Amino acid sequence: MLAAAIHILCLLPLTVQIMRRDPQRDIWLFASVCIAAVGTVIVLGLSGEELQSRGFTAALHWSELSVILIFGGLAMCKGPKQIWRLAGYIGAYLVLFGGVAAVFNMFEPFSSGTVTEPVLYSGWLWVHIGTSLVTYALVTLAAIAAMAYVVQEDALKNRRPTRWSRRLPPLRDSEYMLVGFLKWSAWVLIVGIFTGFALRQVEGQSLFYIDHKMLLTLLGFAVISTLILIHEKSTLRGRMAVRFVLGAWLLLTLAFPGVRFVSAYLIG
Repeated sequence: MLAAAIHILCLLPLTVQIMRRDPQRDIWLFASVCIAAVGTVIVLGLSGEELQSRGFTAALHWSELSVILIFGGLAMCKGPKQIWRLAGYIGAYLVLFGGVAAVFNMFEPFSSGTVTEPVLYSGWLWVHIGTSLVTYALVTLAAIAAMAYVVQEDALKNRRPTRWSRRLPPLRDSEYMLVGFLKWSAWVLIVGIFTGFALRQVEGQSLFYIDHKMLLTLLGFAVISTLILIHEKSTLRGRMAVRFVLGAWLLLTLAFPGVRFVSAYLIG
């Protein structure tokens, strides 16, 4: 519980960015990102959750860290379209994930399982894990940008900008980010799918057997690819694009943390 408390406290500075009258890409933003990253590393160290662990809370914590690092890197490098204005909402998302991880950590089995030989020493494993985390982080950022799009669109339709909408990226920027992040995630996900099949060969499993994780991953890739194709051909915009993004996020959530949840609490 101490690790969980430290973790949540370290995420709060990033979350309170949502209260700033005019979000800025400044030292306070960078400090909050660094504190959030350090807090997540601390909880991983104290709980002993390794990168190759099959536990549910480990999946949540490593997913959080990947979101923090990618968002922080984009913000520090003057990433796409005022992405730093999403900082508070990303912090709120991470607090939610951290809270869920803290609750389920109390009930998770002491040994949630980990990858064993020969897969543990295969380079395919680490590439697969890395691409999975990066893909999920990018889709998560796309989903948060999609929610920002909804807030801005409602404010424009009602011609009543709110204090929340004024702190978010402009409508066009939010749309650019939600589609752009999905395009990046599609390329990374292709690598993840191929490395997943390579791991099956290392384990001696059939390449044609489709389990729940692979099925959900392929469905997520299909949703992402469909959105990109339609957007390129007919400039798909508005709520329909948002639905595609949230659908892809849901499928990949079920494929990554969701499968770990089923294995640890329902089957295990």
